[in-house]
Amino acid sequence: MNNTSELNSTSAGAAFSFQPSFVYPVATCHILIVLVAIVGNLMVCYAILANKSLRSIPTNLFIFSLAFSDLLTVTLAVPFDIEGLFLQWVWKHGEIMCKAWITVYLIAVPTSILTLLAVSVDRYKSLSDPLNRFRRCRFMTRRRALIISIVIWLYSLLFALLPIMGWRTEDKFVYMDVCYFPFTLVYMTISSSLNFILPLLITCGIYIKIYLIARRQHNNFDGNEIRKLRSTEEKKAYSRNVQAAKTISIFVGAFFCCWVPYSSVSIVATLCEPCAAHIPYEARIVLLMFGYLNSALNPFLFAFRNNRFKATYTSVLRLRTLKPRPTATSGFRRSTLTQSTLASDIPDLQDSVVRLHSAKSKRDSLAAKRQSEL
Repeated sequence: MNNTSELNSTSAGAAFSFQPSFVYPVATCHILIVLVAIVGNLMVCYAILANKSLRSIPTNLFIFSLAFSDLLTVTLAVPFDIEGLFLQWVWKHGEIMCKAWITVYLIAVPTSILTLLAVSVDRYKSLSDPLNRFRRCRFMTRRRALIISIVIWLYSLLFALLPIMGWRTEDKFVYMDVCYFPFTLVYMTISSSLNFILPLLITCGIYIKIYLIARRQHNNFDGNEIRKLRSTEEKKAYSRNVQAAKTISIFVGAFFCCWVPYSSVSIVATLCEPCAAHIPYEARIVLLMFGYLNSALNPFLFAFRNNRFKATYTSVLRLRTLKPRPTATSGFRRSTLTQSTLASDIPDLQDSVVRLHSAKSKRDSLAAKRQSEL
């Protein structure tokens, strides 16, 4: 997230007095976003932590990372924006809290967009190679997803701490009772390019390729590709991957719609300060609010497309622990429900066949032994 233009101009903006007709509706929207985002993202985190089958899916580790990033934003960043609306951006929390607030700003969006990029790569690999989940060395495992998530968080944290470690234009972050971003033009340009523009362009490019693959499959344009999917399980795996790609594309689309308008204004302000002077502060605040809205949308965009998550959410609302059904048949039904959502781990069919043959052989040998005794 590039909020540098907003906060660098705050010292001037503090002289403005927003009308109550603007402050109260916008503050109310901010509060609603915070409440909805906290409840929704806590439910996502709980669902993944409480449901073993959800934890076993590598993609859900990325979803957990997104939810945690959204929680960080709405609990540590947005409340100070709400306060700023009423206090005309006068900062009353000291230098340390100002640095913490800025750090959270700089962590949240890079973490989200880089995580979406990682998920996009996983979806593309799964769609282009539908048998990937049957291979011994799958492209995305739980361990690999966890390592990627940790690396993304460490990178975002390190990049956010660079100004605090000295890469800035001023010694202090609080000046004339205003908390602002004293960043250099080089830092702001690199941050906007590496942490927003480049990953977003790559993600969009990947989804264009995913769309082309899915369209070719749907319209049977590529006969060779269709013939490769010989077995029913291969076709089911391919179908699950298409649906999973659609789900993640909704995440990317929501992120794009919510954050691109404000980030575009911030980038323009970084490269052309006189241009930013013509953009009303009220407009910047509203655009930033739409960026925060993304944190409240994500849990619900995902919940309505994933039956396992919906089942876990229902158990939370009923104040009881989600228990697995006892029969193998019901377990099969639960697994088939997720075919229209994110792909779940598929049992190794070959191992299942071996186990069935082994059990049958044991039964035959026992029957033969009893017959010989008689």
